[in-house]
Amino acid sequence: MDIHIMQLVSRFQVDCPAIEQVISALVVEFNITQDLTYVLTDDSHLHQLNRDFRNKDMPTDVLSFEMHDDIHPTSPLGEVYISLDRASEQAREAGLSLQQEVLHLAIHGTLHLLGFEHETDAGHRQMHAKERQYLSHH
Repeated sequence: MDIHIMQLVSRFQVDCPAIEQVISALVVEFNITQDLTYVLTDDSHLHQLNRDFRNKDMPTDVLSFEMHDDIHPTSPLGEVYISLDRASEQAREAGLSLQQEVLHLAIHGTLHLLGFEHETDAGHRQMHAKERQYLSHH
């Protein structure tokens, strides 16, 4: 099981090993055996993905794509795409560091790959509690 973090945008400084460390704790709790990939990119990239895969013609902060299937048991669990533009703006609005916001989005995206949702009140509470648990590791 490997965690791959690719930063495609160089104008932001992100401590990728620190993100990997927190995601590793999540991997242990949920016994994840498939690879995970995180792509740190920009608004235009997330806008394109959001339009192409969700029919939403706007940028977003994080998108998760599940890749694992039962036919290919060694396939990666999925990919999480994070807009560093959105993360930077959201961090500024919330009074957080960019690192804290990127970590939050990485956790959020990973939880989606694990089946967590925030469409229902119960799902939202459960997902938010898990996010807080892993954000406290940092």
